[in-house]
Amino acid sequence: MTRAPIKENIAPSMIRRLARDNQEMGKRLAQLEFREMLVELSSPELFDLNIDFDSGTYVAPPMIPSIFNEPDTARLKPLNAGLGRITWAGEPDALPVVGVFCGDIDLDHMRSSLKQLLTAHHQAPFARFVFCCATLRPVPFLGRYGFAIEHLGSTTPLDAAPRLKVRFGMTQLRDLVGATVLWQAHDID
Repeated sequence: MTRAPIKENIAPSMIRRLARDNQEMGKRLAQLEFREMLVELSSPELFDLNIDFDSGTYVAPPMIPSIFNEPDTARLKPLNAGLGRITWAGEPDALPVVGVFCGDIDLDHMRSSLKQLLTAHHQAPFARFVFCCATLRPVPFLGRYGFAIEHLGSTTPLDAAPRLKVRFGMTQLRDLVGATVLWQAHDID
């Protein structure tokens, strides 16, 4: 025989204290993650992927299926694109989802561009990012810090953008270098 759980009255002051502690600890944890990220970005070997594949026949890149003509697509909720662990915001869902295209660029240039972008993001969160990577080199780094990632491979950013709008609710796609707007969502897409 089991008893019904005892209902306890929780004081409003206790709830306020827990909310305040949650906010303070979230900010401190984000600061620690940000410092760790800066140390990692200072390493010239950060994007050195040393993977040995057998020399043989390779499989062709997969054809990504279209999700636009599916009848259930309109009812699907977008996937979560979080802030990453290097920053904290009280209302992260209120921030827009912005794609960042990481092309096949010089790795030192990629490190410095990521450092600039993520430092600004840490200081004042302004978006939830989906990193659209042309190569696999930045994927492990970005994944360690909790960012949403899409490996594009040979798909052009403009071809991938409408699909990412449906998948993540992405509002625009910008280039990592220079922050040039490559694609902007419109109501008619």
